[in-house]
Amino acid sequence: MARFSWFFWLCLALFTSHQLIELWWSIPWVHAYLDDILAPSIVLGFALFFFQNIFPADPKFTLHWSWILLFVLWYSLLFEWYFPAQDARHYADPFDILAYMFGAILFFFFGNKPISQ
Repeated sequence: MARFSWFFWLCLALFTSHQLIELWWSIPWVHAYLDDILAPSIVLGFALFFFQNIFPADPKFTLHWSWILLFVLWYSLLFEWYFPAQDARHYADPFDILAYMFGAILFFFFGNKPISQ
């Protein structure tokens, strides 16, 4: 049976709520880092869903820690090096990398589960 984990839904709800609240009110630290903490669980949650249900359709599949690390490296390079180098609207913040790592660790322990759990 295809489904996302409770942790995926929690992160998606927090992300959506944050985006809506931010239209009227913003807390600087939350504005700067909450999305970066939640992004790994949302993006990797979609990847996990894809592999468990579509390709290769294995309900026991979980993402290996090296794939999660690759995600952190990819996001770090893309959002903290490449985009800031290409466009002045983006800026590099090393604390974003820590936020990606923290979010990836949370995903590994709470969101990276087989369908049966």
